[in-house]
Amino acid sequence: MTLRAILIGLALVIVQTAITPYNDYYLQGTDISGNHFPLGAVFTLIFLTLVINPVVKKILPRAQLNPAELIVIWVMMGVSSAIPSKGMIGFLLPYLAAPVYFATPENEWAETLHPHFPEWLIVWDKNAVTNFYEGESFVPWVLWIKPILVWTVFILLLYCLTICVSIILRKQWVERERFIFPLVTIPVEMVQQTATQGRLNGFFNKKILWIGFGIAAAFHLLNGLHEYVPALPSIPNRYDLYAPFTERPWIVMRWWPQFRFFLYFSVIGITYFLAMDVSFSCWFFFLVFKLQYIIINAFAIPISPWICARGQTMAAYVVMVIAFLINSRRHIMDIVKRTFQQSSTTAIDDSNEVLPYRWAVIGGFISFLLLVMLCAYAGMSLWVACSIIALFLIASIALSWMVVNGGMLLIQAPMYPVEYFEIVTGSRIINANSLALLGFQRVMMRDWGGILMPSVLHGFKAADPLNLNRKRILGAMMLAITVAIGVSFAASLPLIYEKGGVNLQRGPFVGAPRYLNHIVSLIQYPRDMKLGEAYSMLLGVGITSFLLVMQRQFMWWQIHPIGYVMGAVYSSYFLWSCMFIGWFLKFLILKSGGIGYYRRFRPLFMGLIIGEFGIVGAWMVLGIFTGVNYQYALPG
Repeated sequence: MTLRAILIGLALVIVQTAITPYNDYYLQGTDISGNHFPLGAVFTLIFLTLVINPVVKKILPRAQLNPAELIVIWVMMGVSSAIPSKGMIGFLLPYLAAPVYFATPENEWAETLHPHFPEWLIVWDKNAVTNFYEGESFVPWVLWIKPILVWTVFILLLYCLTICVSIILRKQWVERERFIFPLVTIPVEMVQQTATQGRLNGFFNKKILWIGFGIAAAFHLLNGLHEYVPALPSIPNRYDLYAPFTERPWIVMRWWPQFRFFLYFSVIGITYFLAMDVSFSCWFFFLVFKLQYIIINAFAIPISPWICARGQTMAAYVVMVIAFLINSRRHIMDIVKRTFQQSSTTAIDDSNEVLPYRWAVIGGFISFLLLVMLCAYAGMSLWVACSIIALFLIASIALSWMVVNGGMLLIQAPMYPVEYFEIVTGSRIINANSLALLGFQRVMMRDWGGILMPSVLHGFKAADPLNLNRKRILGAMMLAITVAIGVSFAASLPLIYEKGGVNLQRGPFVGAPRYLNHIVSLIQYPRDMKLGEAYSMLLGVGITSFLLVMQRQFMWWQIHPIGYVMGAVYSSYFLWSCMFIGWFLKFLILKSGGIGYYRRFRPLFMGLIIGEFGIVGAWMVLGIFTGVNYQYALPG
């Protein structure tokens, strides 16, 4: 890993972070960081590999970026891509202004919430929050500096905890369980094919790759030109399959998540690289949950189909983490020995790890403790703070497992951590101070598509095939994260104060803060446990446990628990149709010519990925200068 790679990566992180608020929230184009295969990082890798490197090779061969340098740049951009957007700052800033701006006599926020918020937690000045939402003003940095510093400390502690847990997970998932990391395989394979002699090597000279590229590129070139010249035709990538269903019980096909067909060539390409049981299960369980909706509606079962599906999914996360702990018990005991018996000859060798396990465990514990103390200092009960952070880690581990093992580029969890308590015990056991502060869960504990853990694990895994030093990779990631946090505040606030939050993307600025209405309701009218959802969670425990046992015990079992966990949530809504196409094409190829045909057609599906991300990324960059957005081209 070279200093040049770090400096180029850092410069690109700054540029990506600076333009993300403008693209995502003002232009509202395709998100730069809408999933765990982020457009900004992947497009940059494609551009450097297929455009910049061949040109530099002709002019100054020694200046060409080698595969290791390209991967370092990709890792730095990937790990920081979600921070200025839905991964953190994009929701945080509205939450620092919304409690005052949206407070009215009708919603009673001032009476119910404000007494529980410390002075340093949010921005209290009415002129400052009014200008934040209505625009045409300058940033009053003096009023923002205190909450920004407090929340920066919280973010850094949360990220430190996430990184420490990722270090502990790495060996078990990479070396013992040998997860395949599909979303790392694709960029690593692409950079490893970079020519050392000539313009492009044999892999990129294969016609079949450029056929795949041409299919995806032609689709997005036509649709992108339509945005500039509306008289030109366009090809939709969304089709409403629920349109014919207007009568009971079939009308549930219109209910969330709706029965829609989305066309994403990159998802078809990525699916080709997934295990067959994973890709089959993802579209299969989407249809199974739709069948469940029909049954509930047909027999008038007294529970909302979505609520039933959500309860099952919430339980599945907990079961999966418990199963992981059971499967990893030997690894965990080895780490405990290494942490507390440094001189033991039987302790696990951690000399090749990202950090010594003692440091990772102690760092994780201190980060957890400081997070709890910060929450308690703000007024939250100690047990609530501990529980919420633990539930955040449970969801993060379960979702990261789906990304690194199953290749799910888009993930989502249908709940806030506090909803486990709302369902199982009721909200009465949580005091008003804690409930008010739990309104801020929406900042980093709801839009799980931007969580850090999968990106960190991707960075650790990407180091292996290129023989990169993991400790240096960690340093590059930490540098990128720290810089991205600072640049996010510096780029976002001036844009918001100029344009006005009400004129930006409605979801983060207006929709998300409305969650505080639910918190007010819980404070004013405490709830008992929700029996219907509790029964649904029990059902989810049973089904997930059955799937995990069958998968582990029987080689012939082809239904993967990842499909069940994502079958009813936001991600399946976007992905199921393309995963069906990718699975079906791979099935036909394997049946026709076996593993030989599979290898022969790999470049075709790689071309679909490169073509879609390459052209969508080009439209995104052009849109920054022209102000024309190219929306909904990728899932997320």
